[in-house]
Amino acid sequence: MKKLIILILLFLNFSAYSQRYLSYVFSELDSVIGGNYGYAIDYLGNNQNLLFDFYAPRLDPVQQRPLIIYIHGGGFTSGTREYQSIKLLSQKMARKGYAVASIDYRLDPKFRLYDSESDRRAMTDAMHDAKQAIRYFKANAEYFKIDTNRVFIGGESAGAITAMMAAYVDKQDEMIPYPMANPNNPIGSSSNSHVGNQVHAIMCLCGMFIDPTAIESSNEAPILWTHGSADTYIPISLAFNIVLRASNIGLPVQTHVYEGATHCPWYYGNPDWEAYLDSTVNDITTFLYPKVETALSLFELQDSEISMSPNPCKDYLNISLNKHYPQVNISLASLTAQVYQNWRFENTNEAYLDLKGLASGLYIVRVEFDKSIHFQKILIN
Repeated sequence: MKKLIILILLFLNFSAYSQRYLSYVFSELDSVIGGNYGYAIDYLGNNQNLLFDFYAPRLDPVQQRPLIIYIHGGGFTSGTREYQSIKLLSQKMARKGYAVASIDYRLDPKFRLYDSESDRRAMTDAMHDAKQAIRYFKANAEYFKIDTNRVFIGGESAGAITAMMAAYVDKQDEMIPYPMANPNNPIGSSSNSHVGNQVHAIMCLCGMFIDPTAIESSNEAPILWTHGSADTYIPISLAFNIVLRASNIGLPVQTHVYEGATHCPWYYGNPDWEAYLDSTVNDITTFLYPKVETALSLFELQDSEISMSPNPCKDYLNISLNKHYPQVNISLASLTAQVYQNWRFENTNEAYLDLKGLASGLYIVRVEFDKSIHFQKILIN
């Protein structure tokens, strides 16, 4: 009975699959709270563990999910991934089918954003930590079930600044505005250097960028930019330099001005914070969806243990395995969950499914053998 319930839940997820990345198609999440993505030396010379919280859909058959790395604000002096609004934002995006990692980074309580002409080390510490996080999750992509070709980074306030720096500060001459960086290079730690620091889109939420010229071409990662028109901490006129730079070089940028709103109006406890949080989640959703909708095709089986043909099919489907197995269990369901069938085969390396009478459309085939489960999308026409 328990296995049947789990299977039904899986196929209910499939019925909403076409809405993945747009709607809340998952009700339950798996999480890793307080994981360690690396370490670094803080402003006092102490070794600091760098922590993350990770959220992903439960009972998710997709093996390669887009990853959002989200970075909290706090002016580089304070803040934490444990902010209630950050937890909620991360969980909401995970329920839409994303993997989400919310990270902490090194802080300097004495740092002053607008009094740092000669010392911006707190900013480069944060950038180095963010890049270390990018590499950590790419290096562990199989464990976290991450699509390394769809890694997105973003944040709010100082986290937005950090995300911009992590994405665009990639050359030594772009370190000139940050003379006290330690180490004085764009990379920071050499951990997992084999996977690189590339990201594929940036969410700059109530942030700014000291040197927008580091955004060099229209081929770089596109930007989601949001800001409150009444922001007094980072004035919108200063933040808008990002939009101007992107527009001047032809880099795609999606913008949203919260009229009358102050700095990061979705912070827990602010007036109407929940409505602003939902609006921000919607901005992120509409921004990222065109970049991940093609990932839906990754649902196709891509291993050497099993093959299905023909696909598209009509009256039958042949399933071939790499060797004989004592028992093979196969289920088929339509994406609307209106069709559901089971087959059981014994001591075989091949299965023949009679599909006569089934309506045209997309279906999910589930094949279980030798304690492993495989899924593939098929088209009946």
